[in-house]
Amino acid sequence: MGLHDACWTQAILFCMRWLPAPVFTLCAYPLSLIAYILAVEQREAIRANLSALIPGKGSSGLAGFQVFVQFSLTYLDRLWYLHFQRKIDWEIIGSGDFEDLEKHPGGALIFTVHSGNYDIGASLFARKFTRPVHTVRMPEASDSLKKLRGKELCDEERREPNLHVHYNEPGGHLGMELCRLLLAGEVVCVQGDRVLGEVTPTLARIDGVTYKIPRGPLVLAEVTGVPCYPVFLSRRGRLAYRIEIGQPFFEGGRKARAAEISAAWIPVMHHFLLQHWDQWFVFEPLVTRDPA
Repeated sequence: MGLHDACWTQAILFCMRWLPAPVFTLCAYPLSLIAYILAVEQREAIRANLSALIPGKGSSGLAGFQVFVQFSLTYLDRLWYLHFQRKIDWEIIGSGDFEDLEKHPGGALIFTVHSGNYDIGASLFARKFTRPVHTVRMPEASDSLKKLRGKELCDEERREPNLHVHYNEPGGHLGMELCRLLLAGEVVCVQGDRVLGEVTPTLARIDGVTYKIPRGPLVLAEVTGVPCYPVFLSRRGRLAYRIEIGQPFFEGGRKARAAEISAAWIPVMHHFLLQHWDQWFVFEPLVTRDPA
């Protein structure tokens, strides 16, 4: 998609310096429509996922367009936040579970999904959290974008000392490093919904719906035996976000197979996606539904 190109990002930043934020927000709607029309592969993947997730409604063109609009708006929020230091208005749902995670004496895994904006969520979480948080990202789509995003994230790590970003590079040994961090008592945040590139997939079913999810985070939980907390980010409005933290779906402290952990994670993820389907930003076909 065009927003993943560094030249597009620089052009957008130039315009954002001169246009008032409400005007630029309105511009996101016609531009999203153009992207929705031109990005055929991504559009059809979104519609296929939504058709399986919310039968009857998800297959409509309007539902898919809503996802594109929300993606554009969260992307603009990200740029306002990272490049113009705009303040984010945010709320925490599940403050008790947040405190439990914060006080947990050992390592812990945070499972999240591609909703809201991952960079905003990681920064806000690290700011409120009193422990280091290690987040995992996929490699960028181009060298120019890698350079741009690298600078953005380095600046953010300087502003938020508890935030540490790791890239899941092809052929790397990130899994071993994350395992070491968890066993050393650190908190690691992983995305438990998207299979991309060389990520190994696994299938998980619930209520007639089959998800293709990454196997790596489940194996990490299996090997380390740490508790797994669900944390979700959703957009409430311009520069306004909500972080939802739930009780651990896997308590840890014992050996459990990846399949058992997957069976505990999927209902939690599925429930959130049914509520916030218009903010699930995966542009690959990952969901199917059993024939009626």
